[in-house]
Amino acid sequence: MKYQHLVSLVLAAALLLTGCGGTQSSPSAAADQSSDSSRSTPGAAAQAAQTDRITDQYTLEKNVSGVWGEDAVQYISVHVPKLECDSPDAAYINDELNAIYAADFREFENSEEAGQPGGEYPQIGVGWDAYWYGDCVSLVVRSRYGGTAPWRYSGWCFDFATGRQLTVAEMLQRMSLDPDEVQQQVQRQAMQAFDREMALGGYYEGLRSGGELSQMRMDTLEYNELENLCLLLPQQDQLVLRGKYSCEEGWQQLDMELSLPPADTPVLTDTYDGVQVQLEGTQATITLSPAPKTDQWGDIGIRVEQEHSYPILGSYNEYIDVCIGEQEDGFFRPVVYLLTKDGVVEYVDVLRCLMFGDAMICQDPIYFANNGVALELCGSEVNLRRADGSVLELAPLSAEWSAQEIPYSVTGSYNYTAETGWNWLDLTSDGSVQLGVQDNSRIYRGDAAYLGVVPEGVVLGIAADEELEFVAAFKNDLYNENLTLTMIAGQNPFAEGETQLQMTRSYG
Repeated sequence: MKYQHLVSLVLAAALLLTGCGGTQSSPSAAADQSSDSSRSTPGAAAQAAQTDRITDQYTLEKNVSGVWGEDAVQYISVHVPKLECDSPDAAYINDELNAIYAADFREFENSEEAGQPGGEYPQIGVGWDAYWYGDCVSLVVRSRYGGTAPWRYSGWCFDFATGRQLTVAEMLQRMSLDPDEVQQQVQRQAMQAFDREMALGGYYEGLRSGGELSQMRMDTLEYNELENLCLLLPQQDQLVLRGKYSCEEGWQQLDMELSLPPADTPVLTDTYDGVQVQLEGTQATITLSPAPKTDQWGDIGIRVEQEHSYPILGSYNEYIDVCIGEQEDGFFRPVVYLLTKDGVVEYVDVLRCLMFGDAMICQDPIYFANNGVALELCGSEVNLRRADGSVLELAPLSAEWSAQEIPYSVTGSYNYTAETGWNWLDLTSDGSVQLGVQDNSRIYRGDAAYLGVVPEGVVLGIAADEELEFVAAFKNDLYNENLTLTMIAGQNPFAEGETQLQMTRSYG
């Protein structure tokens, strides 16, 4: 993922192409200083080559009072862009831009001109910026409907050479970048920003009940899928994807610059009674080996007969330390603790994961186990040493943190029809689960445990009637009321051999 070097080369080459321009912005660009302050100024010839390709299809510059019930005078500055191209895709984008951004302001066209507003810059309005790569443009539109509201951003990518609308992934491919690699880096950056906000703000105390905190982490992952992001080229050798992350106040804007990983990535390892962990860059694995301690698991039906390595799923941070210890509950229960570069502790409860299937999931960070500088093994348990010299015991915290309710978005009743007939699933926030399979001929009752979040959804481990165990990611499409189930470990009980299926919400 040699992003910066590669981006520099391909963008520099693009600026030499005939008709290729640098950043071209609308007359209202000054309305949003935050998006303009780092922008480079392209040459006049390159800039002029693109000027006539995007114009304003609707404009309104006016001082008015009584905007949406606000008594103060507000400066409205609206510039809705138009792609100057006669292709069907261009027409579709232009109509969409008009419908989204122009309609809300037409009522003010005949309003009486008011006095001067307070403040130097527009408080309400729409503006746009165009970021060029050859004949392709990333059009970023910003809007704000209140004087104190943050700017909201949406993006469209378009190729003037072919007249086609492009996805962000297709735009990245034009730059010789791998969209899958970019997606992984973006989601890691977004989750790191979210975890940092939670650890610094202490919001977790009121968000854990009902699985709301876990839901916010899932929402952050889902929003920062490439199709939801705006692509910016602020400078010739710089590529930024604009997303956002969930927080208690709502959504917070997040600009993520693609960057090279460290040249010398340290390898972090630890070993404890048949359990080994290794972290190298973005790759993290847990290896289990036959040993006297792991042999004890045979009494509960878990057998480690040969060495096997498992990737750690759901880990998104950069780590500076790792240590393995135990939770004291009467039998061997190893827990892998990971310390992020921001000083926050994450963990993998190895036995808890094995009880549902062969998948190691990194739990949500323990946000109040923060300000850490090192992990230390004390007897059989791990402590966190903090920057102020204090020491925090982690075993009781990880035990408490595991007792989270299932996020509300995936709870409910769902149906699925397969070749074997009618199947159904009932899932409650306290972890009770029921499912019927094979045309309702077999009914299972048991428990579901929240394990973490991955891009495919909320990860649940399900164990029912001592014979059904599996791990799956659940993601609910609230608009279409569909639940997508993606298998991670174990046998799919609803459709044998299927790794992914959709279930429909049931209100019966």
